[in-house]
Amino acid sequence: MSRDDVIKEIARARRQTKMVVCNRKCLEDAGCYDRGYVVDANEKYVLLHLVTDDIRLEGYVVLRLDDITEVKSDFDNYRFIEKALQLRKMSPERPALVDLNSMETILASVDEHFSLMVVHREAVDQTECHIGSLESIADKTFVMKEIDRGAQWCGVKRFRVDEVTRVEFNGGYETALAQVAGLD
Repeated sequence: MSRDDVIKEIARARRQTKMVVCNRKCLEDAGCYDRGYVVDANEKYVLLHLVTDDIRLEGYVVLRLDDITEVKSDFDNYRFIEKALQLRKMSPERPALVDLNSMETILASVDEHFSLMVVHREAVDQTECHIGSLESIADKTFVMKEIDRGAQWCGVKRFRVDEVTRVEFNGGYETALAQVAGLD
């Protein structure tokens, strides 16, 4: 799928409040994808309200548009998932005040409005993600205070902004970590 086709599908899904599956074949293993509703997008980034495997709206992800290689709005179980969400009275929502202007503003606005975020740098290491909060941000780097699986702060790390491939927030896991850590 060409970049222009990806942009058109993302724009159409946003206008029509359609669920999509986004593949990023350059960064993910075959069979890995993000499924959700496009709640915001611009020429660089897309914000999805995620649909979980147990068919709930939970959490958000910001993806770089250039990494998306395919967007599908007609896929297996689409109608079933839509109906299940409707019966559960769940509908996609755009989180307030998430600024998609740049990766710096994404990181800063997510940190300001949510207790924890998950930062991925898949082009550097596909097996690793970093969960925590923003300590500081400059033009090309940011410092993240990390939290471990036991909800304990475990230090700070500096990363390059241009290495960030996805940012997740308000999902079940990071919300649970925040609650156990006493952040919420």
